[in-house]
Amino acid sequence: MEKNMNEKESLELITRMIDNTRKGMEKNAALPMLIFGYTSIVTTLAVWFAVTKTENYMFHLLWIAIPVIGWLLYGLLGRARTRRGGISQSHMGSLIGRIWIFLAGVMMLCMVPAFMLRGFPASFIMTLLAAIGVSCTGLLVRYAPLVICGILGVLTSFVLLWVTGIASMVVLAAAFAVMMVLPGHILHHAANKKSE
Repeated sequence: MEKNMNEKESLELITRMIDNTRKGMEKNAALPMLIFGYTSIVTTLAVWFAVTKTENYMFHLLWIAIPVIGWLLYGLLGRARTRRGGISQSHMGSLIGRIWIFLAGVMMLCMVPAFMLRGFPASFIMTLLAAIGVSCTGLLVRYAPLVICGILGVLTSFVLLWVTGIASMVVLAAAFAVMMVLPGHILHHAANKKSE
């Protein structure tokens, strides 16, 4: 028989689910943030260096390395962690995963006009989408460092509307550091602190 919950029990269940998701986020979300954050920074700096030294804009094709290397590393390292830790996923964790998959798909679509149209604000759009993903993740699990880093990423994305050309690569690398690497390390530190 199914037990009917009163209002207090229902709120306690919801609170417990959010807390469990937050704990799971601290434990599991650091890996993708760090992988994609560092991959994005290294790729951005590689494009900046290559284009600056050679003046050959074909090096912008290196941007494809972010999803390719990022998903490969995440697949390899994530699978190993899942086998070791027996990670299960909550409904909210699944929702967050779907949000990120959707945003990644939109970013991939934005790569097409970025290569075809001169003046397309790709850096602005990609940074804004990633920052929205970080902020939404933080809002869903009520984790302030993610929200703050996401908001900083949104603000940095608007800077990219004024800083254009090859100089924008330095701002872009800094944006990835603030909105992905920094919260990734904060999450990793929080998870390690709780496991001690």
